Amino acid sequence: MEVGIVPIIPLGFAFFLPFLSIVTGKNRRFTITYGLTALTAAFVASLWLFSRAYSSNGPLIYAFGNWIAPIGIVFEVDRLSAMLVLTASFGFLLAGIYSAKYLSGWNGLEFFYTFLLGLEAGSLGAFMTGDAFNLFVMFEVIGASAYAIVGFYRTRSEAVESAFKYGISGAVATSLYFLALGFIYASFGTLNMADLSSKFHGISFPVTTKLFGNPTLALAMFFALTISMVIVKSAIFPGHYWLPSAYSGAPIPVGAVLSGFIEGTGIYVLARYLYTLFHGLPFGSTLSLVFFTLGTATAFLGSVMMLVQRDMKRLIAYSTILHMGYLFMVLGVGTQLALLAVGFHLVNHAIAKMLLFFTVGAFIYRAGTSRIEELAGIGKAMPVNTFLFGVAVLSLVGVPPLNVFFGKMLIFDALMQVSPWLASVVVITSAIAAWAYFKAFIYLWRGKPSEGHGHEEGKHWDVKEVWTFNALGIVLATLVISLGLFAPVLIDRVFHPAAAQAMDWQGYIEAVKKLAETVLR
Repeated sequence: MEVGIVPIIPLGFAFFLPFLSIVTGKNRRFTITYGLTALTAAFVASLWLFSRAYSSNGPLIYAFGNWIAPIGIVFEVDRLSAMLVLTASFGFLLAGIYSAKYLSGWNGLEFFYTFLLGLEAGSLGAFMTGDAFNLFVMFEVIGASAYAIVGFYRTRSEAVESAFKYGISGAVATSLYFLALGFIYASFGTLNMADLSSKFHGISFPVTTKLFGNPTLALAMFFALTISMVIVKSAIFPGHYWLPSAYSGAPIPVGAVLSGFIEGTGIYVLARYLYTLFHGLPFGSTLSLVFFTLGTATAFLGSVMMLVQRDMKRLIAYSTILHMGYLFMVLGVGTQLALLAVGFHLVNHAIAKMLLFFTVGAFIYRAGTSRIEELAGIGKAMPVNTFLFGVAVLSLVGVPPLNVFFGKMLIFDALMQVSPWLASVVVITSAIAAWAYFKAFIYLWRGKPSEGHGHEEGKHWDVKEVWTFNALGIVLATLVISLGLFAPVLIDRVFHPAAAQAMDWQGYIEAVKKLAETVLR
């Protein structure tokens, strides 16, 4: 099996699904089976990729069409990217299973799975690519799929408005990144990531050009525009405005993959540029100040806004903004511990947030509403789902020994290397978020339905557990607990080697350089 096949699997399946759906008369069972087969195949391939990455001494290289870099486009997969690919493919598979039940009453399921597979292909490709322009292409694949799938409830004005807002914001963001590529190409004469890094570090590279103009100015413009793109893509203040609307209008499983993997893609991209390709930038202290300032503002905005939300989807949206703020802050530290914290928190936040989405989705599926007041008391009628909801909340708040606690601890330790005041942001905002979650939990468990909310005052909920959702929730809750209990071992054996390899820019360059030299002999 070739390295490059992993994102091609969901992309290829997505391409044929609409045509096969027409041939089969839009048979729902066929569509679901086909979609889940594709998602399972991608997950199996990502398991193979993860195994290969961790058994290899250097990054894995795949040259498209056997064209060597920097002439051709390559995938370059190290342990960090392989770990994120595995996490994402697992999350997309669970989202696909969840969607089969959650969207059972909706038409157009063939398009939903087409867009979901496209979203997966784009995110996996973004984690794997070794070419800055190919990364732009992956963002476009993500964008086209995301804008469409957010508006899946096309008969609802809220969904259409959310998709439109998301689409306009995303198009502006990717346009900024396209401009960034123009600046860096004009000076470096290449968009291959290994070649960019070699020029930055003064290392010769086969089949390449010399530097032009002022590389420092080109890099400054590149990072200014790329960070601007990530501010929108990852919902960092002040570019966060689209996310609450997108989550409100989209189906629950869509919100789960957006929060867990799509918003984190921008953070990963910045980490790759800062910690691998251009480690040791001359204006690194200025960038750190930007990360600390905007990350802190984002964390406080997300936590405070959680307190005033009356809709469960919007509450989760601001929780995602809060965690993206943590990740943006820690990017500015610039140490291996910081990169370790980024990788560990990306994985653990994705799993815990997916559990939160799935449990909230079960409440919404039964009640037909996402407003907290209208869900009052439903928790007692669905105790298993409520328990799983509690596990997700406790994890995201940072209660030990659940998994997100250790991610927050690593972020706290990394920020302590810079300032105790920065580290205190994690503690303060976590406490605010805990209060917001506590209020929501009390409403769900002990709240009394109010008159005018679809049932008479004092009437008990007459609903049942959704065991398909509970089964998926139990899988995720087991992971939340296990990743927490075994966190020290996982950090030492999985996440630390990933962070160390991601910071090895010499190894990143050498892997591509060696391939090019072998072909040219």
